[in-house]
Amino acid sequence: MIDFNKVYSLTKNLNILYIEDDTNFSEETTDAFTDIFKSVSLAFDGEEGLHLYNNYFDKENQYYDIVITDINMPSMDGLNLIKNIYKINPQQIIIIISAHDTQENLLQLVNIGIEQFLIKPLEYDKLLATFYDSANKLNKKSQDIVSSNIVKLGENYTFQKDCQQLFYQDKTIKLTKKEHILIKLFIKNGSKISLFEEIFSLLWPEESYLMNHDTLKPIISRLRKKIPEVVIENIYGLGYKIIF
Repeated sequence: MIDFNKVYSLTKNLNILYIEDDTNFSEETTDAFTDIFKSVSLAFDGEEGLHLYNNYFDKENQYYDIVITDINMPSMDGLNLIKNIYKINPQQIIIIISAHDTQENLLQLVNIGIEQFLIKPLEYDKLLATFYDSANKLNKKSQDIVSSNIVKLGENYTFQKDCQQLFYQDKTIKLTKKEHILIKLFIKNGSKISLFEEIFSLLWPEESYLMNHDTLKPIISRLRKKIPEVVIENIYGLGYKIIF
C-alpha cells in the first residue's frame, strides 16, 4: 500500500482535466481528486473536454499536468479525444478510467501511447499508485527540461535558453546584441569551430563591407572580458570556438 502523503507531496501542485459522463461517478471521484490535486477541471464528454483543454492553454500558456478520461462518452468518445490531444501535445500524460476493458480498446490505447488504464470500480490503492507513477514521470520530465535548458560555461557561468540570458552565479551579465548572437552561436556549435563566414553572416547579414577581422576583434575582446573564466579560442584562419 502506498502512503497518501508520499503521493500528495508530488501531486499537490498539479492541475488536472477530468472527463467523465457518469454524473454520480464523476461527483464521487472529483471529491477524491480535489483532495489530491491542486485543481480539477471537470467535463462530461470528449467535445467539452477538448474545449476545456484548449481554453486552459490559451489562458495559462501551459497544458494540464494530467488528463483523466473515460472511454465511452457522447459527442466525442475517449479514443478520439485522446487522439486530438496527442495532436496538440504528444507529451501529455493521460490516464484512462473505464468500465470497459475489451481487447480491442486496450490494443487501440496501447497503439496511441496510453500507459495507464484503470477499471471501474476503482481500487483506491491502485489509483494512488497510478497517480504517484504519473506525477513521478511528470517530475522527471520537468527536471530534464531544466537540465537541457541550462548550459554551464565553466564553474560560475550559465546560459539559460528559456530566458536567453547569461549569468555569473545568480547575477545577469548584460550583453550587447552582437555579443548575445555570438554566445548563442558558440553554444549551439559546441566543440565545433564557429567559422568566420557564419559569424559574419549573423552579425552583419546585410552589411558585407563590415565583414572583416578588425571589426570582429573588439566584439570578441569585450565578450572575453565579461566572461574571463571561459576560454574563447581563436582558430587561426578559420574562426572561434568556446571551451566549456
